[in-house]
Amino acid sequence: MPGPRKKYRSNLFIRLIDVVLILLFGFIAISEIDIRSQIKLAKSTTVPVTAPDKEVVVYVGVLPDGRYLVEKESRVVDQLEVLAGYLQNKRSLFSSNHTRLKVRIRTNYNAPVKYAFAVVNLCQRLGIPVGLDVVHRKG
Repeated sequence: MPGPRKKYRSNLFIRLIDVVLILLFGFIAISEIDIRSQIKLAKSTTVPVTAPDKEVVVYVGVLPDGRYLVEKESRVVDQLEVLAGYLQNKRSLFSSNHTRLKVRIRTNYNAPVKYAFAVVNLCQRLGIPVGLDVVHRKG
């Protein structure tokens, strides 16, 4: 009688695999997908938590070595003049669609502030509203 018992184990093994796969896909479906960023924001207890702006926002990341990240941190810009051309192109694109453009600067916590302020001055010169992102720290 070894035959039927072997078939029973085989079916049980296949059912266990099915259960594990169902659990795996369930966990994948309910998991939060978080985009990993190269920028580690500074923390502040004085900046209130606010709702997101309603304008189209272009994020500019500032790295400690003075380079800038654009296009969801997928493109590195080495010079401020190149960043100026990029922002002018974006402004033209969005203004033709009657959409307001705003720049948000995300500077790494250990980046010298001169690089962030260079972007602020550039945006002010171009007439683009600009803000600086920080992480709100409790307590």
